[in-house]
Amino acid sequence: MKILQVLWITIVGAGLLACSSASVFVQTDKVDIDTNVTPDDSLQAFIEPYRKELSANMDRVIGYATGDLLRDRPEGALGNFVIDETENYLRESGWLKDQHYISIMNHGGLRAPISKGNITVGDIYKLMPFDNTIVLAKLPVNELDSIVKYLKNSGGEPIGGFRIHGAHIDGPEDLSLNDTLYVITTDYLANGGDNMSFFTRSYERNNTGIFLREALIKRVEAIDTLRPVLDHRIKW
Repeated sequence: MKILQVLWITIVGAGLLACSSASVFVQTDKVDIDTNVTPDDSLQAFIEPYRKELSANMDRVIGYATGDLLRDRPEGALGNFVIDETENYLRESGWLKDQHYISIMNHGGLRAPISKGNITVGDIYKLMPFDNTIVLAKLPVNELDSIVKYLKNSGGEPIGGFRIHGAHIDGPEDLSLNDTLYVITTDYLANGGDNMSFFTRSYERNNTGIFLREALIKRVEAIDTLRPVLDHRIKW
């Protein structure tokens, strides 16, 4: 399975670079290439079964979307799907232990939309082509102010477990009563990625080891029909 993942990441990565509007700068050294090298038939024979298995798995239909799920700011149906189904997966798997968690992920981490119609495994890999894992972090509760400030500066990121309406923050009572803020995120963000420096002030981080995309695949299989949700969780 690891070989399949490597092959898929290579394919998706090439596609993302081809579709990107950003400039990419690569510094290379001169490499002499022998154009007379013939293909290694034994290597091709080794790869072929994996290629067929990869193609079959990526084309496997796991659900149906009743409408397009797109990323947007301050809120998008694609981000809401990722947040809500990650929470549902963790809750049903017993990770949250009846403790209220808020969630924050990054707009830029949503690499491809989910279009109306059948959803395949490959669609989730395109959405999440990187091996990001789910992290449960504990922060001082006053870091909620830092999170809200970050969201205002960025224009909005996928969130869950609380709402921001202008200057007002809506959340369960225990969000303000406890001295600990429990947060669901990814390993990339938990390490301060995308300038989310508030995570560097967390006093505990539990990396579940669960790939985010694998959790989403399981959730899409479980719910079967995916409906776009926009519920005004962020309104400036």
